[in-house]
Amino acid sequence: MMNANEAADIFESYRGLLIGLAYRMLGSVSEAEDVVQETYLRWREAKHEGIRSPHAWLVTACSRLAIDELRSVRVRREQYTGPWLPEPWVDEGGSPAEQVEVDDSVSMALLVVLEKVSPTERAAFLLHDVFDFKFEEIATILGKTSAACRKLASRARERIRQGTANATVSAQEHTQFADAFIRAARSGDQAALIALLHPDVTLHSDGGGKAQAALKIVEGVPSVSKFFMGIYAQTDKRVTNMSITHIRFNGGPGLLVHEDGKLVTAFSFVLRDGAIRSIFAVRNPDKLERLAAAS
Repeated sequence: MMNANEAADIFESYRGLLIGLAYRMLGSVSEAEDVVQETYLRWREAKHEGIRSPHAWLVTACSRLAIDELRSVRVRREQYTGPWLPEPWVDEGGSPAEQVEVDDSVSMALLVVLEKVSPTERAAFLLHDVFDFKFEEIATILGKTSAACRKLASRARERIRQGTANATVSAQEHTQFADAFIRAARSGDQAALIALLHPDVTLHSDGGGKAQAALKIVEGVPSVSKFFMGIYAQTDKRVTNMSITHIRFNGGPGLLVHEDGKLVTAFSFVLRDGAIRSIFAVRNPDKLERLAAAS
């Protein structure tokens, strides 16, 4: 019979997996941690002698809790001020220069699109396409048939195909474009900025009503370039010291903007056809706390 210490050790061996799953389901580190903590509490009280696979039991419990939590938080997100973006996920494993791969499974672009599918579609897609579960296993987790789970994942996959535009690029290329973007914006070189932008560029800016941000998604080269020219012109007048640092978050290189020593914006970018297709700017201070600590 498994004792309490053995049960805790088993849970800890799966904690990283569960956090990764819950975060991709919810787009929030704090909410993911709450789900994983509740999973642990249920695991601690479970009758372990009847559990053949701790891995399957924990993923099932975590998935179901995350689905319930997602249904709850979506009500609040519908009332969010301006575009909602995920809380940045701080990657481990070194600086952007040391990372050659971009992990699209945790990208801002994917998580934003996943907000538009149902919780069960999201779970089926993530469990199959990201975590390599078979549909027979997913059927048990979701309490549905294998065929139904295939359809759920397929619907999510189609929405993702329509809604994401990322091409396969290296972390180095991401970093180069990000640096060029910031240089152009800070210097007020609108022509240089425009040259970096895809014709269908979009800007998603999340202030959450607590920081200055666009209240709608900004679309098109003229609008996006004008927005940043205005923002940095205002910044130069009110900020004594601005600094830019590189950090890897949400699967790829990102940029952090500090004003007078305070983290105010986390930028990440999607590239397509040799240009910046999407810009994600997280400015809600509540979502920047972990990045501030990490940087």
